[in-house]
Amino acid sequence: MSDSTRSISVVVVGGSYAGAAAVKKLADLSKSYPGLKVTLVDKCTHYFHAVGFPKALVDAKYADKAFLPFAGMFHPSSKHEFINDKLAKVIDAHHLELTSGRTIYYDYLVLATGGQAPGPINVVGKTKDEGLAAISELRAGIESAGAILVVGGGAVGVETAGFVAASYPNKRVTLVHSGERLLPGNFREGLASGAKEKLEQLGVQVVLNERIELPKDSAYAAHVETGQMLRGTSGSEYIADVVIKAVGFIVHSEFVEPLEEIARKKLRADAGPRFIHVLPTLQLASNMFPNVFVAGDANDLPMSAKYGFKAEMQGGTAAANIRRMIECGFDRDLANATNVDAEAAADVAVPPLSKWTDYVDAILVPIGPDLGVAQALKIDLGCTGLANFFVRQLKTRDFMLWLRKGYFKYRHAK
Repeated sequence: MSDSTRSISVVVVGGSYAGAAAVKKLADLSKSYPGLKVTLVDKCTHYFHAVGFPKALVDAKYADKAFLPFAGMFHPSSKHEFINDKLAKVIDAHHLELTSGRTIYYDYLVLATGGQAPGPINVVGKTKDEGLAAISELRAGIESAGAILVVGGGAVGVETAGFVAASYPNKRVTLVHSGERLLPGNFREGLASGAKEKLEQLGVQVVLNERIELPKDSAYAAHVETGQMLRGTSGSEYIADVVIKAVGFIVHSEFVEPLEEIARKKLRADAGPRFIHVLPTLQLASNMFPNVFVAGDANDLPMSAKYGFKAEMQGGTAAANIRRMIECGFDRDLANATNVDAEAAADVAVPPLSKWTDYVDAILVPIGPDLGVAQALKIDLGCTGLANFFVRQLKTRDFMLWLRKGYFKYRHAK
């Protein structure tokens, strides 16, 4: 068997932005390495374009298009595989276990498990039908409501409030945010003031420096109940028929505990979201697992790196580094070493790899179908009509769903 035809198993866990990008690039690599098999594992049957949630919430036709089948990532006749299951634990440098009990061998592993995003953007449902039902139920609640309260003034909260207000102009929409300004603090003040002004143009009441006392249940995302009352830390009371949570971020990373035991070190943050520690190359921060990468929201890169398009870029970086390792025969050398001693992985020479560089500081925030704010290269277009034009042209139409459909090009195959 020639070196290029050796068996190589690459497993990607999580098929959202980082995972989808990694899968696409790695599957294409099998043209040069026919023995390469890519396995995608995800707990859902379909990818949901979470970035487009604000539009999906008010547009049933768009919501239907925002779900794409993971099975459509691979040609039906290819050796690549999609497994609809959930990761239970990573056992060691070559094996992982799924909640079904199935064990999978890997030469390279990409953990793209992401995080539980704020509120209903983290659509609950294992299948497309279940996801659509959850969105439809919330939409029906909004349609019958008189008052809607959106909690959280990040991009998700601003976009959701904007689309609800624009689609239901006779509803009373209130956005409450705990900070002094809207949107992430790494962006310019003009972006925040522009967002507030444009929300108010749509009739949204924006309340800043107020923290809503939400139920302790971490799964609480959106609640439909006529006349429900929530209290702010200021003592003010907010009465609404629908409450949409757009704050909070949870990372599930307990599946790396076996690796922490082997490495005899912590591989995750101690408090808050338990982000997984990575090297600049996106490898797990332990020289005992150089073949394990963490891309996307689950890693401990700064929050400024936790956007969909940046997760895609990280997936691309992880895939490029795996390609470099394959070209150098690293998987063969690692398997030979660890067959003798698990700790020998640290002695296997790793080729020079690319480091993740966050060099893009940009954001597009649609506020309903016609308004929006934008920033790129430190230039903000917050209050300007030019921002409305750019955001409409670049994002509002389908929230860039068209860019992702190429990952699922076999979705119509029998």
